[in-house]
Amino acid sequence: MWMLASLCTALCLALILGSCSSNEEVKIEMYSEQSPTYQNPFTLPEEWEDYGIGDPYILRHDGKYYLYCSTKDGRPGIKGWSSEDLIHWTPEGLVTEDPITTGAYAPEVVYWNGYFYMYTSPAGNGHYVLRSDSPTGPFEVQTENLGLSIDGSVFIDDNGSWYFTHAGDQGIVIHPMTDPYTMDIGTTTNAYLGHWTEGSTLIKRNGTYYMTYTGNHVFSKGYRINYAVAHGDPTGEYQIPENNPLVIHTSGSFAGLGHSSSFVGPDLDSYYMVYHNLVGASAEGPPVRQMDIDRIVFNGDRMKVLGPTNTPQPVPKQADFQSRLDKAGAKASWDEEVLPDGARRWLSKVNTSAGFTAEYNLSLKQPVEDEEAYADAIFAYVDSDNYWSARLKPAIGELLVVQVNQGQAQTHGSFLLPEEFDYTKLHTVRVENDGSSVRVYFDQMQKFNLPLQAAVQGRIGYAAFGADPALSYTAFSNDVNGNSDFEVYKPLPGSVEAVHYLKDAGRGFQVKSPAAAEVEYRKTDGVSIGMAEDRSYFVKLEQEGDWLTYKVNVAQDGTYGVTMRLLTSKEAATVEVSSGNTKQTFEIALDADSEWKTIQLGKMELSAGYQPLKIKLRKGQVSFKEMTFYVSEEVPNDEANLFDSVDAEDLYGALEAIDGGFRGSGGPDDRLFVGNTAWDDYELSVQVDVPDGMTGESQVFVRMTNESYFPHQVQDSAMGYAISISDGQLQLLRLNYGSLAVSSGRVQMRPGQTYTLRVAMAGSRIRVFWGQEEEPVMDYTDSDPFFHGRAGLRSIGSTLSFREMQVRETR
Repeated sequence: MWMLASLCTALCLALILGSCSSNEEVKIEMYSEQSPTYQNPFTLPEEWEDYGIGDPYILRHDGKYYLYCSTKDGRPGIKGWSSEDLIHWTPEGLVTEDPITTGAYAPEVVYWNGYFYMYTSPAGNGHYVLRSDSPTGPFEVQTENLGLSIDGSVFIDDNGSWYFTHAGDQGIVIHPMTDPYTMDIGTTTNAYLGHWTEGSTLIKRNGTYYMTYTGNHVFSKGYRINYAVAHGDPTGEYQIPENNPLVIHTSGSFAGLGHSSSFVGPDLDSYYMVYHNLVGASAEGPPVRQMDIDRIVFNGDRMKVLGPTNTPQPVPKQADFQSRLDKAGAKASWDEEVLPDGARRWLSKVNTSAGFTAEYNLSLKQPVEDEEAYADAIFAYVDSDNYWSARLKPAIGELLVVQVNQGQAQTHGSFLLPEEFDYTKLHTVRVENDGSSVRVYFDQMQKFNLPLQAAVQGRIGYAAFGADPALSYTAFSNDVNGNSDFEVYKPLPGSVEAVHYLKDAGRGFQVKSPAAAEVEYRKTDGVSIGMAEDRSYFVKLEQEGDWLTYKVNVAQDGTYGVTMRLLTSKEAATVEVSSGNTKQTFEIALDADSEWKTIQLGKMELSAGYQPLKIKLRKGQVSFKEMTFYVSEEVPNDEANLFDSVDAEDLYGALEAIDGGFRGSGGPDDRLFVGNTAWDDYELSVQVDVPDGMTGESQVFVRMTNESYFPHQVQDSAMGYAISISDGQLQLLRLNYGSLAVSSGRVQMRPGQTYTLRVAMAGSRIRVFWGQEEEPVMDYTDSDPFFHGRAGLRSIGSTLSFREMQVRETR
């Protein structure tokens, strides 16, 4: 018998892995151009006039979404909206009209044991807590002024501990809470944007804490969102991942993006982020803002927003099954029965079909005292003798995971819930079952993570014995552990995580020799996946012909630059990238150092629309984390002086116009920007006139994007490179809303002389030349470069003159 079971297991494994190497490709069904879309920014009914939606916060409760935002200055009350799908919003009017809420900043709401607690800072003067038994109010003030800085946000951990975060001039501050109204002594975290930092929220996913936060000033186009991650303790040290800022866009009318919150999507598995963009100043002075929503994806500890977008995107996916048992007509989706012992059971008429996430919302119509009474959230139901449940025993406040196998019940774990819980109030059970482990949450707190195999195909439902439950929103999605991230369309321009290839062999991937799993992530695919030091995952394509496919949504026709974040190798490789009707082959040169680098593969033409993107290995081996596609345009080769085409809106400070160029005013910070953000490999030259008594510092910008200029923010407010010029020294600075000197060199600078500064950029390599020298003063290769962007100037207390700025393709 043992030998037969082993043979069956081996045969099944061989069939699973064998499918990875099938040569038969499965057709990918694509989103059609007629399918519903949405587009940022949103305009909602009954927004605050000449103020809009600022500091948006979205609460998900009982399968529905509730939006709250800041109140226009001088007006009392807080407005709310509700939505079933994140796209269509119904105004709920003022959820409170208390005069204390006049000019309320950034209201946020959490649900706990029957009550909704709102935290807000009216006009930025301390915090108040309001409470209601409905998400649409009326909310009533419960506390005196609690003080503390603006943008308060509450996070409830898996163990029921509460935390309060708020803005600070040295970083986000976090306070343990002893109850919903009381904050303990706070500590300043290293979640900091180099200046005033605000708009924090915390979520927890797979044991990792993700804090998002915003800076530095709401009126700056460079308002942006960063994130940080922590493990074990949300009050401890955070790691700041390399892919920050998470959200930034400073050009055009879609700028000043920030103050976000993150929440679970309608399909129960995905996450979304809501934030605002700046329109301008209202007639009364305060900012006018609009609401935006974009998809979040995860790769291990790595968080990414698929955006920011302001082009049409597919609407958020709904759950595969959803029903509101408290609504008329819901019974048609359920089978209801009374069992011999008097227990009642409700079962969905449809089955889960793969690893799934299920959600249950219930309350008791009256309290129970019988310790044997229970209410079950049933999952993996095959028949009455084979199923699982998360069992609530309300009389003793106990939550259990129960498996019924061949009619025999076995308890796999139990947990005592908080003593104060009132089970006549609505509570939520969430179950995640991927076939190898079962995770159970109660009111968003993870209580069980059991390494057990439960059936992934089966019905969901409820059962009750000795208790009379009121049942509400109930749903499941055939996605779990974030695998909906694999199927979501990645907007281009943008980047694609290597491990987010589509599901199923022959459709999302093909490997000739399936690899043994080194990590838990996608371990049954047979694709070689490893974990990097930052706890994100990467893919290794190992044999010629191996391929991965993704879904992308290309915003516009055009030429795109293509880059890859990879682990360099001593062996050269070749990859083929195809999308739509375009197929391009790229060579990857050997590299003596084995380290993570981002390289420029080349360029390819892409057509607008929804399409598959395939990466196929043609030679060698490639280990990579992500690919990025950016709009690329050729630089002009007409030897025109760029200084003749500077727009007034790209001039900041008091630069003085001179014949053929500009001179620094000697003031604290003069800047200009010119050219096209789509320029990538180009050579820039400019004439530099050295004055008598040289003072201060000047900078020449290259490959510059997301620049902004505002007094109340970090000084180095751009992303790209600057060549710093001071008395006798050049430095190459890497700017990412902060600066880092990466190379330097001494040069001759004689007063009254003119020198040519030349910067040649090709892929990851930047060379800087001075005067007539043929050898570069600096020759630097960036392991994670900025590949494209504009040119410009900066003067910091300097009177250096610059003339005749020209660009051409790098030779």
